[in-house]
Amino acid sequence: MKKLIVFFSILITCLIPLQAKAERDGLMISWNVHLTPKPNQLDIEFIVSNNGDSDVTLEFPTSQYYDYSIYDASNKEVFRFSKGRYFLQAFQYVNIPKGTKKVWKSSWDYTAQGKKLEDGLYMLKATLLPTKINGERPTKKFVATSEFSIPLFKDFTIEKLENGVLVTGKTFHPLTGYSYSVDDGHNELIKKTSLNTKNGEFSLELPLQSNSYILTIYNEEGNPVYVGSF
Repeated sequence: MKKLIVFFSILITCLIPLQAKAERDGLMISWNVHLTPKPNQLDIEFIVSNNGDSDVTLEFPTSQYYDYSIYDASNKEVFRFSKGRYFLQAFQYVNIPKGTKKVWKSSWDYTAQGKKLEDGLYMLKATLLPTKINGERPTKKFVATSEFSIPLFKDFTIEKLENGVLVTGKTFHPLTGYSYSVDDGHNELIKKTSLNTKNGEFSLELPLQSNSYILTIYNEEGNPVYVGSF
């Protein structure tokens, strides 16, 4: 009985520091991914932020800092960034001063094995790959996920009205915080206005009289995700 008590005491003593370190790693840095779907490609930002009160150094065994995969609606992996790629086999160090962040940018052309993927809803899963944080092995995995659709908007229709135009379209899922603006290439005709995509559809009645317009749709971050002329 005494041996059993001693065993569990040792086990708890070992687990508490590991749990505390995992929590510290999570508080020290955060890992996020930001997606901007465009007509012909998906722009991706991988963001690691230093939330602590001291500088952080990430150590990587190769020039690969992250990896990501694309999954379809059935949760099947259809694309992996690292597949078929070669990376420099040398240690890399990334220093992130306190209160700042490091951003890596990439893009994907909606293809896998040379073929364009079908329209629909997809998920990107990104993993940060440091082997050490400030000289110590991390006890926490840094994984971020985000959904997107190919294409973001579809079935655009434009109807001429007596006093303007009616633009309608569909999305694969309701969008939150999106907005739109309209210009003629020189002047802004309609300033940023909230875009209502209830039930995955939207309808914009635009009181415009010009011969051509440029419609820009922005995501919740204020970044353009669609630019179309009509």
